[in-house]
Amino acid sequence: MLKQRIITAVILLIIVIGSLLISPLAFAAVAAFAMGACLWEWLRLCHWNSGLAVVCAAVVSVFFFWLEYSNPPALGTIQSGNGLMLLSGLATIIWVAITALIFTRRTTGWHINPIIGWISAWFIMPAAWFSLMYLYRTGGALYMLSVLSIVWIADIMAYFGGGFFRGPKMAVGISPKKTWSGAATGFISVIVIAYILYFCAPNATLWSNSIIRLTTVWSSFVILGISVVFSISGDLWESALKRSANIKDSSNLLPGHGGFFDRLDAQLSVLPLSVFILLFLQGF
Repeated sequence: MLKQRIITAVILLIIVIGSLLISPLAFAAVAAFAMGACLWEWLRLCHWNSGLAVVCAAVVSVFFFWLEYSNPPALGTIQSGNGLMLLSGLATIIWVAITALIFTRRTTGWHINPIIGWISAWFIMPAAWFSLMYLYRTGGALYMLSVLSIVWIADIMAYFGGGFFRGPKMAVGISPKKTWSGAATGFISVIVIAYILYFCAPNATLWSNSIIRLTTVWSSFVILGISVVFSISGDLWESALKRSANIKDSSNLLPGHGGFFDRLDAQLSVLPLSVFILLFLQGF
């Protein structure tokens, strides 16, 4: 299983990096496909007919790419300071509510009503998409990847930290394998790496550098910490959806990983938060 996971991860990394090197539109096409696949899996978890879910996901995916390819005026309206602030702010509020519910039901479990599940998808997916492309368009590939890497670092370090330290379970009713020690390891790792990068390369185009520059040390500490909490919430939200649907993986599209939703769940919460905080600190 581990070998299969590594092979799939390497292939995905090659595709993402390759698309970034080819052109912004190539990356937009790859990202739009991934978002569409994620939406399809999400809707299926909420008991949508698979065919209808495919059609809706395909329409959304094509619409996202069309905005990037041929409709800059519409894109500018949606991704203006006020427009994106509203969209990312709404998504952040939704994730705050989800986070609160998840952590109050982490031991008893949370059976999510399918209607609530799929309605949330139609708010969260567009916010994540426009946040992703805003980061890419305004800051470049490295800037965008620096936000995505928050999830990658937290996830990888939580896996190793939880395995090494073990200890009490964090959300036994939702995701029995997660531990508080793993979450703490991911939390500390993200913050330590962010500050090391800032002190070693303060002018590098990294989201964490922007946050540290625009705030105080303690404020940036809190913001980075909240980002990790949102990363955990995104992961647990999908776990709750899968448990409610009695399904182990969102799909089998990615051998060794499950589906695109399994890989993007935490990104869907962190992306809108990162843009909302950035726009707020910059005054929109």
